[in-house]
Amino acid sequence: MNVTFKVARTEADMADVLRLRDAVYVGDQGRLADAADTAATFDRFDAHAEYILGYVEGQAAGTVKVVPDSAAGLPCDDTVDISALRVGNRLVEFGHLMTLPSMRHREIGMALMREAVIHSARKHDMTHILGDFFVDDSEGLRGFYKEIGFFALHEPYEDTRFKGSPLSLVAALDVTEAVSRARTPEGRKSRLLQYFFGDYDSYVSEEVTDADTAPAAG
Repeated sequence: MNVTFKVARTEADMADVLRLRDAVYVGDQGRLADAADTAATFDRFDAHAEYILGYVEGQAAGTVKVVPDSAAGLPCDDTVDISALRVGNRLVEFGHLMTLPSMRHREIGMALMREAVIHSARKHDMTHILGDFFVDDSEGLRGFYKEIGFFALHEPYEDTRFKGSPLSLVAALDVTEAVSRARTPEGRKSRLLQYFFGDYDSYVSEEVTDADTAPAAG
């Protein structure tokens, strides 16, 4: 599937983000009552966050939010102490990765996450990626994230911002370690490691573009 990407910069782009949030969090999952009533929670980092949108045949099919660390902190600071992880490192947090219900099971979510990795490597030279993920049935980190290299930073907790959601878990990924593991014989067998980090050297060295509209791999 041909997915193109752009960083949301205009009012029309942000309207696409809100439409996706309404379709997923309100209409499909029923976890929010109003997609726009999030100023005090989800959106308080928007002054320096970036939304990456994925488009299929001109329609906004999904989005992911990238929050670089700053004096304002990161969303996960509300849940876990990451002060030790900040020492000597450059952190970004990914959040609100979502795709339209009609577009699921087409690996658009994976493509958006890869684009967020590429964007963060080029623009922010990140060393670690953080995320607040829903747990699996055993209340642990889902296998998808563990295979890539994410590790939990605390015990599962109930995220009261989401009605009726599973428990959540903040986890971190050491990018240097993930890239190194992708180059090992065992790492070369991992489709996920190769998808996200197999060509890390080539994409991290490319010039940052304003639109970030390269087609997705695969």
